[in-house]
Amino acid sequence: LAGGFYAGLACVRQVDLKCLVAYSSVAHMSLVLLGVLSNTLLGVMGAIIIMVGHGLCSSGLFSYVNAIYKMSHSRLLVMNKGGLLFCPVLVLMCFLLSSSNMAAPPSLNLFGEILVFGVGGWMSGAFLFILGLMSFISACFSLYLYGSCSHGKGLMHSESLNLSSLCDVFVLLSHWVPLNFLFMFMP
Repeated sequence: LAGGFYAGLACVRQVDLKCLVAYSSVAHMSLVLLGVLSNTLLGVMGAIIIMVGHGLCSSGLFSYVNAIYKMSHSRLLVMNKGGLLFCPVLVLMCFLLSSSNMAAPPSLNLFGEILVFGVGGWMSGAFLFILGLMSFISACFSLYLYGSCSHGKGLMHSESLNLSSLCDVFVLLSHWVPLNFLFMFMP
């Protein structure tokens, strides 16, 4: 849990989009580790749900970073500000994936984190406190990613929505839709 908390703090300080998404993966996998090491049915179920949700969300965020990189030829946050000016549809997808990354409803991540939080609180009150800090830090770096890429004065040139951008939006939607509607088919 301490490693997941430190990875979350490292995310808040990142200036590279790809590193930010990669470190967020490390932070989320500590929740999976807690669920598995709890050796309870709810903990293992929560860990599996978080892994599936994280696989969809993290790969979607990496696809978003790739789409931004294709337009600006840079992964630095300072070079990728002002996304609302050049492609608001990609910004919407960034918002949806970032909100799912911080376990906002109705994502699989929320359902899995509820199970892992319950098991962590059952194991120790200190675990519940650290899990709360990790959840707060996760919200901070997810909002940091969205706010940094979406708002502000953009440094890159404005491009119109082209076929490549539409393909990127379709790829991002194919990550987000199962992430938020797969839980309806769970027993």
